[in-house]
Amino acid sequence: MVLTSAAAAEPIYLDADEAEIDNVSGVSVYTGNVVMTQGLREITGDRMTVHTTREGRELSRVIVEGRPAVYTQQPDDGTALVRADAPRMEYFATGPERIILMDGGRITRGRNEFTGEVIEYNLETEVVNARGDDDTGRRIRITLFPEDEE
Repeated sequence: MVLTSAAAAEPIYLDADEAEIDNVSGVSVYTGNVVMTQGLREITGDRMTVHTTREGRELSRVIVEGRPAVYTQQPDDGTALVRADAPRMEYFATGPERIILMDGGRITRGRNEFTGEVIEYNLETEVVNARGDDDTGRRIRITLFPEDEE
């Protein structure tokens, strides 16, 4: 299936073992080694629920579950690869473009790493908001290498 995203003019490709596509509701469910690619961006997981506009051609939101669900993007400027993973992830293609990592997530860029129970990463502004989990006592953790340019 090929979709487009308001975030980029490149087509979006989806590959999976199985698919259930509902063009009326604009919600499709893909299962089994699911891979969504768009240019230099890739999202993988075990199960992906894709929400599109009414016309079914423009991506609005993707819910990904996996062991783990993974988001990767190679920036256009050739800087370090961005990788995010969590058991559950939501990708929003619009308003603003962002990913939310849930149930314990991690974002790495080069050697730098950011972990937390819930992490929201705005892909447009590169702003990260994170929180720990009061119930488990988990806190956010950041590892930065000052000599890295990122």
